[in-house]
Amino acid sequence: MLLQFSVENFRSFKTKAVLSLEASSDKELPNNIVEEQKRRVMKVATIFGPNASGKSNIFKALTAAILLVRLSNNRQVGEPLSFMVPFAFDDLSSKQPCVFEFVFIAGGKKYVYGFSATNERIMNEYLFVFNSSRATTIFERDENNKYTFTSSAIAKKLKPLTHHNTENKLFLATATAWNYEGTRDALMWFMEGINTYSPDYQQMLNVTGPLFEQDKDTSLRGFTNRLLHEADINISDFTIESRDLPLATPQPGVNLIGKEYTITTLHKVEGGKTYSLNLRDESNGTVNLFFFAPIIKRAFETGETLCIDEFDESLHPLLVHYLVGLFNDPEVNKKNAQLIVSTHTSGLLNLKALRRDQIYFVEKDRLTGCSTLYSLDEFSPRTREDIQKAYLLGRYGSIPNLGNGDGL
Repeated sequence: MLLQFSVENFRSFKTKAVLSLEASSDKELPNNIVEEQKRRVMKVATIFGPNASGKSNIFKALTAAILLVRLSNNRQVGEPLSFMVPFAFDDLSSKQPCVFEFVFIAGGKKYVYGFSATNERIMNEYLFVFNSSRATTIFERDENNKYTFTSSAIAKKLKPLTHHNTENKLFLATATAWNYEGTRDALMWFMEGINTYSPDYQQMLNVTGPLFEQDKDTSLRGFTNRLLHEADINISDFTIESRDLPLATPQPGVNLIGKEYTITTLHKVEGGKTYSLNLRDESNGTVNLFFFAPIIKRAFETGETLCIDEFDESLHPLLVHYLVGLFNDPEVNKKNAQLIVSTHTSGLLNLKALRRDQIYFVEKDRLTGCSTLYSLDEFSPRTREDIQKAYLLGRYGSIPNLGNGDGL
């Protein structure tokens, strides 16, 4: 479970941006939070902002950091870290490393893991674990590739493993690959506990194709058909076919299946006759909802954290409300899966649906090109306030400054 993510000097985020899912002391909407390790954690976080404000860069930062961890053990000596893109509109920042930090719960313990990296190498890295109320340092690594450990017992196990690491690899992955149990839960959280997505047809097909194909008990088929039915979409069923392909480079949440998938939807019309369509020929909203079904069902079963950019692309606002509501519903989301999304669905700005601390905004300074991330909770609006109206009036910033058309 993700408690906090921060990023600095990555794309449009020159200064540190913090996305926290730890709930405030606000007592509103208790179903929207869960108690985990004596912490109140939110199940949903939404990010609003105008086009080109930097919303997608939050998700690109998450993806870059997750990929750096997942692919670390596959990296060859000297291979560049191509996901690192520092802030470009500053001569100093463009030469500095990108910085990432995750605070999360895995295996029943709280971890803090962070690193900074350039295109060439890892500059520093650290992993702390909370076995009690105080943090224990598992390892720290500085820009000179020197390692420190909190105790001689940990050092005895980990120091020999540092010789297997290289400048462009993360020690979290290396130590786990060499069977150090103290880093395993943290690494596995990055491998399985958090995934990022964007509404890209091929990426989503590569992710969901294997899930549909492995649906031996047809529970996923039933879940997908029910979700489509709830959305009032006239698809009665579907088929899936696959053919072998050379293995491709993985993305977050993508298995190395080496297959190409073709999905055909079935439509039963008046008179009982059934017609078929390639999924590509369906509306964008239908396609997105179809692809969301497997990852949402898996999240409800595993309790993972889903991070979806442009979540509402081509989806009706009522459907967006419905999907977000599923994650806040403890009767549906029994494993406390988390959903982090960027959206333009201003109807979600409703304090009867979301708490103040579940709503974030991104705004970009036009003069500097720097994005900032901040929470509605900072404004302390009244519970009965019309948040949507206030937002559209510009009270919280993070809206486009539109002209009157004279320049066209």
